[in-house]
Amino acid sequence: MSIALPATAVVHEAIDERQFVRAKLPAKVMLTDTDEKRHIPCELLDISLGGLGLSCKETLTVNGVYRVLIILSIKGVDLNIKGRITVLKQADNKVGARFVDMEPERTDILRYIISAYMSGEMADVNGLFNVMQRENYIKERKQKLQHVRTPWQRAKALLGTLLFSLLGLGAIAFAAYQAYGLFFRFPAAEARVVSANHVISVPDNGVVKYLLPAGATEVKQGEPLLSVSSQLASRLTSANDLAVVSQLSSADANSLLGLANVETVIASPCDCVLYFPEGRKEGFGYKGDVLVHLLPKDAAMLVEASVPYSQLEALGSVNRIELQVYGDERRIQGEILSSVTDVDTQRVRLTIKPDAPLASAAYLKPVWVQFSQGLALPANPLG
Repeated sequence: MSIALPATAVVHEAIDERQFVRAKLPAKVMLTDTDEKRHIPCELLDISLGGLGLSCKETLTVNGVYRVLIILSIKGVDLNIKGRITVLKQADNKVGARFVDMEPERTDILRYIISAYMSGEMADVNGLFNVMQRENYIKERKQKLQHVRTPWQRAKALLGTLLFSLLGLGAIAFAAYQAYGLFFRFPAAEARVVSANHVISVPDNGVVKYLLPAGATEVKQGEPLLSVSSQLASRLTSANDLAVVSQLSSADANSLLGLANVETVIASPCDCVLYFPEGRKEGFGYKGDVLVHLLPKDAAMLVEASVPYSQLEALGSVNRIELQVYGDERRIQGEILSSVTDVDTQRVRLTIKPDAPLASAAYLKPVWVQFSQGLALPANPLG
């Protein structure tokens, strides 16, 4: 018996377009109509979560609803699954049916059984050969990609690989450089440019007046620098001076001490460069106030740096010292000339000679100093 289906009902269904995977299980099926008057035994062709494929000798009603009992025989144990189906089509003995109102619990059981059977975990001898022989993978629908690359594609791939390799090498080099700076470099706590100098300060309370032209930066040996005018009373400090003053009358002594001024002229001891630490200030000054530093022209500019006393051992393995004066873009090297321990600050003060000469304008400017250590080598065991 054959049933002609309308053209609109014919749908091409590829194996990789089905909603549910179909499996062939070793099971028997018993159908019962709604009146429970007929019990129709059928053979299970395939089964999915959506429906059944049956082989029935009796004619069924298309679009009719039947009760179904699926009997699975697994290792001598019968597992029964009940449900309801509706017949979609019947051609000769082959019947296509769909589950109707399948309960979620039974659907889960059926899903597990189908998955276990298709994976080979549950099969009889015939079913095992069937699992091994069937094609379990969906066939590729698209055409294979063209694997032959053009020269331009090869060049782009090579360029991309080279670029990423360079980036990786750069990252490794940067990490290694940072690690080297962390473990084998340490900076000075403070540093400044120093030089041999003559510090001129106010000898006594009095009025300071510079004898140099305005804007002068250098002075020759013996040339007057400044004068300090102070009262005579501030100069009488020895016992002989006080004895002479005591022999005068009170009126003469007050007149002498109140009106007499002493002017002191200070001359340059060398051909020097002038450095005013607080600018060129004139007027009244107090004893000890620093006025000017005289830097000999033939004196070299050095760097005075201090490091914590805890770095004393590391100083023994320093093989490179880098210097950079504030405001100067040059980064030069230097060598340690001398060292002394400052007990008050618990630091080691170093005198460093730069490899390149520094201008006198860098005097007392701060300096960035970095000490680089060489790799520590073990002592020679053979002596």
